[in-house]
Amino acid sequence: MTTVFKRNGKSVSITKGMVLSGIVSTGMTTFAALLLAFMLDKEHITWQQAGYWIMGILFLSSFMGAKTATTAISYHQLVVSCMSATLYMGILLSITALFFGGNYESVAVTAGIVIAGSGCAAMLSLPRKHSGRKIKRKR
Repeated sequence: MTTVFKRNGKSVSITKGMVLSGIVSTGMTTFAALLLAFMLDKEHITWQQAGYWIMGILFLSSFMGAKTATTAISYHQLVVSCMSATLYMGILLSITALFFGGNYESVAVTAGIVIAGSGCAAMLSLPRKHSGRKIKRKR
């Protein structure tokens, strides 16, 4: 089975796509964490609900970073999505080491959420077959 790939000139290099993915995912995480802190300060949500919000923030940030990368690079979507997840997890680990003194208690849960978000982005960006069109035969 061979794969035919037509370059359309709209894709960027892998390096630029990964930088864009890192900026989108980190920026979205930062903005959403500030919004969460504001909501906790104003007591719109409780501390018991904050854990669910953090998991949602991680999932959406990972999803948007991987989706941005796969859209920008536009080929090898699964590989690009895995690279985006690795980059985002590396950013999260380095921030944990820098600001929180290397307290790696929930790395496995965080990694699972990041993989799930990037995996969803990869599955949504895979090429689709044009099913549903009926072929009309002339008699």
